[in-house]
Amino acid sequence: MVTSLKPLCYAVRYSTHARLHPMKIVLATPLYPPDIAPPAPYAKELAKRLADRHEVVVVAYGRLPERVEGVRIAAVDKRRPLPLRLVQYFFALRSAAKNADVLYIQNGPSVELPAGLLAYLTGIPLVMHIADLSAHRHAESSFWLSRIERFALRRAQATLTDSPLPRPEILPFEPRPTEALAAYEASWVAHLQKLEDALNHAR
Repeated sequence: MVTSLKPLCYAVRYSTHARLHPMKIVLATPLYPPDIAPPAPYAKELAKRLADRHEVVVVAYGRLPERVEGVRIAAVDKRRPLPLRLVQYFFALRSAAKNADVLYIQNGPSVELPAGLLAYLTGIPLVMHIADLSAHRHAESSFWLSRIERFALRRAQATLTDSPLPRPEILPFEPRPTEALAAYEASWVAHLQKLEDALNHAR
């Protein structure tokens, strides 16, 4: 739990009875496979799981993002100069968010700034996920980055700070990690329930 975020987070009641109607969800993330940092595989796995019931569009930085069946992915080349790629990301996000029900963003200034600005200008509901704790801690120590993060948090109708467990490795010639896989799936079930309640709260 990221305790310093508590004053900025909206209260969300997690109900086991709340079910999310099909929606158009835009997932904005600074990292996406083939990147390997933890927020990247999370974003891909989430897109895959949400696509079973929702229309999902991913907006990410990268050149050759890994595809997910049934998910549209818009990629912005991270090699471009910073001001240019922020502008390109904003317009890619704006295009993806047409007729969207909610914008679900992963923390990081390269997403927080364009996404927060889009939510401010259009009123699209925004839910923020603190997926990258190292980026959050770095923001806390930086005057400008902390203000960008707070700008996005203030646009958010709800904020999540938990993440599912990492997927266990299945190694050749090793016993299948049955218990670890079961815990992994259970963590996703719990996370998706919280996310559904947060998205319901944002609408």
